[in-house]
Amino acid sequence: MLSVVHSLINAIWLVIGLWWAFTALRTKRAVKAQKPSSRLVPVALLASGAMLLFSPWPAFDSLGWRWLAVSLPTAVLGLLLTAVGALLAIAARTRLGGNWSAAAVIKEGHELVSSGPYAWVRHPMYCGAFLAAAGTAFASGELRGVIALPLLLTGFWLKARAEERLLEQEFGARYDAYRHRVPGRILPAIL
Repeated sequence: MLSVVHSLINAIWLVIGLWWAFTALRTKRAVKAQKPSSRLVPVALLASGAMLLFSPWPAFDSLGWRWLAVSLPTAVLGLLLTAVGALLAIAARTRLGGNWSAAAVIKEGHELVSSGPYAWVRHPMYCGAFLAAAGTAFASGELRGVIALPLLLTGFWLKARAEERLLEQEFGARYDAYRHRVPGRILPAIL
């Protein structure tokens, strides 16, 4: 039964990846972007976190140390958290529509999206992806997942900060009012 739960978690991540690829085809043209060099650290952190979470490499025995005993209830709880996070990330990505980009950019005719999941956290895609990663780490119960989570959170935080700089430049007082109305950058009212 545990293998079924882990297969379902992998299927959820596959759905997220496919949705991202499909919806990336319908984005607007970028008119302003962050410097490519400023993307290096967030991308490195996100890639390192994902590598730890999803691959057996690096193959240090200590990374496989179990901080949580293998059990069906913990695996199912991890699956549920992964599913909730995935649904949030997909809903946020869908709501953002053509304004989405893998990099911090301003699109042609960019809109300030502040409704739906954006009404309670400024970067709900990152919130959802982090919750899904936390669920996956919880279901695995290995040290590598625990190490992956702060890397992912820091990468999302840095990426969100770069996006917010561009949004401040583009929308000025409107973005400032939104930021005050929705204080949570990645986690509601916390971070």
